[in-house]
Amino acid sequence: MATPVFYDPNQARWKRVRRLFDVLGVSVSLLIVFFGLHRAAQRISSQACSSGGKTSLPPAHRARKRERKEAPEGAPRAHRKSKLPGSQVRLNQDEGIRAAFYVTWDAASYSSLRAYASQIDLLFPEWLHVLTPDGHLQATTTENKPFDVFGGNGFRPVDDKVMPS
Repeated sequence: MATPVFYDPNQARWKRVRRLFDVLGVSVSLLIVFFGLHRAAQRISSQACSSGGKTSLPPAHRARKRERKEAPEGAPRAHRKSKLPGSQVRLNQDEGIRAAFYVTWDAASYSSLRAYASQIDLLFPEWLHVLTPDGHLQATTTENKPFDVFGGNGFRPVDDKVMPS
C-alpha cells in the first residue's frame, strides 16, 4: 500500500508552520505595542497643548505666534496694480481680473457679493442673457421663467437687491 501524500512522520512541515506562526505573533504584538505607545504619546502632547502650551521644549523649538497685520478701516483692499476700472484693463497683461457669478435664488450668493464687491472687477449675473448680436436682453425670474428686459413697456427691473430701479 502507498503512503499518503501529506503523511509526515517527522513532522517537519508542522515545525515550519509553527515557526511562521511564532514570527507572525511576535510581529503583531510589536505592532500593537508600537501603536499603543504612539497613541499614548499623542494624548500626552495634546494635553500639554491644551494646558496653555506650557511644554518642556526650549523657546527656540516652540512655534511662534504670528502678528496679523490688518488693513485700517475704510482702506480699499487692492488686488490690482492700476486704478483702472475692470472693464478698461487689457486682458492677458500683467494684471489679473477678478470675475464673479451671481444668482438670485441663492442667499449665499448675495451675501458673498456684498462681502467681496470691492474686489470684483466683472460681475456675471447668471439670470441675464444676451440672445442676439444686436443686444436683445432676456432675464429669468426666480421661478426660472424668461422675460424681456427691454420691451414695449420700457425697462423692466431685474433684481431689486443688486440693481435697484
